[in-house]
Amino acid sequence: MPAATSSSSSNNNNTGKKKKSSETTAKKTKGGKKERASSSSSSSNSAKTGGEHSSSSSFVLSELQTKIVRLETELAKEAAYRNHAQLERDKINAFWEISKRALERSESIAREYERRIDDVEDEADVRVRAKVQQIKHEQKENEGKVDLSRAESTEAIREAKSTFEKRVEEMREKIRKEERKIAEREVKCQEMVRKSEIERMKEITKLRVEFEEKREKEREVAARRERMHFEKAEQTLAETVERLTKSKEKQLDILEKESEEHMKKTELYYRGLKESAEAKTVELSARIAELERRVYHAETEAKRAKAKAEASETPAKLAEAKAECEEKKRIRAERKVQRLDFLEKSIKTCEEKREVAEKNLERAIQQFEVVAAENAELKSALFLREKTTASGVVLGRSASARTPGTTRVAAA
Repeated sequence: MPAATSSSSSNNNNTGKKKKSSETTAKKTKGGKKERASSSSSSSNSAKTGGEHSSSSSFVLSELQTKIVRLETELAKEAAYRNHAQLERDKINAFWEISKRALERSESIAREYERRIDDVEDEADVRVRAKVQQIKHEQKENEGKVDLSRAESTEAIREAKSTFEKRVEEMREKIRKEERKIAEREVKCQEMVRKSEIERMKEITKLRVEFEEKREKEREVAARRERMHFEKAEQTLAETVERLTKSKEKQLDILEKESEEHMKKTELYYRGLKESAEAKTVELSARIAELERRVYHAETEAKRAKAKAEASETPAKLAEAKAECEEKKRIRAERKVQRLDFLEKSIKTCEEKREVAEKNLERAIQQFEVVAAENAELKSALFLREKTTASGVVLGRSASARTPGTTRVAAA
């Protein structure tokens, strides 16, 4: 701020000086003009007077006037040049003064900064020395504390070792006593486990007997249901056979007899083994082939009858009637074949369901046996744990060994 004010004041002074110098030059030029005007007027007056005397003097006066004008112009140029030089000099001097003051000011500021930096460095050196002394003092104190703590820790470690050795000896004696007690209790536990296993086997045998009885009853019920289904199927087939027996063709009678025999054989097959079922399926396939063959013969006969009817117009009606009868027989035979196929499929599905049921029963029996065994083991373990509270280690090991069984029980 002070530098700016000084520069502004110096600029104002320079401008004032410039104004004064310009005013003085203007006054001088005005004075010169007045003098020139007076001189010109005097010269004109003298010329007028001299013109009266001679004509030669007028020529001299004109030359003098031109010289005077030339000199006046040169003098004005020199005055203007002088004024310009003075202005430039004043500007240079003002700029020099301003720059000199600014330089002095910056030098003073730099000296002040250097002095402050020296003071700060001295203070920092003093602080560093004090801090180093403090650190050394604290280091000595810490070394003394460390020595004391080491001595105390060595003494404490010795005392702890002695107490630990004493406790180890006591614990070993206790462990020996506990091992003796545990050995005695293990013998007792083994006897109890044997007894519990015997009881468990008895319970398992009872459960097996009960389960087998239930399974036999369920099988009997399933067999009864199957018989009922077969009886119903036989009734339906008998009704269909009765409807079919109304027709007077021999082929339909043969088919009805075969269907009855097939139903009887299917009953025997359902009660028997799979080998008989395979044999019956073979027989059924042979009979179906026979039926197809007969149907094919019927179709061929119908075609022949149609051909004969075309050949002879007189027995055309009889041939058409025979053809219609043969067509009806063929349709009925196809229906019979479809019914037989449906019965075979139903028999196969029943057998598959029965096999799946038997497998499910076997799996249920196995799961029941596993669950019963695991429950018996858990009961025996809980009984032993309640009775022998002191032998926690042995029972803990047995429990850890039997944890997979508990997980199986939870999963079941």
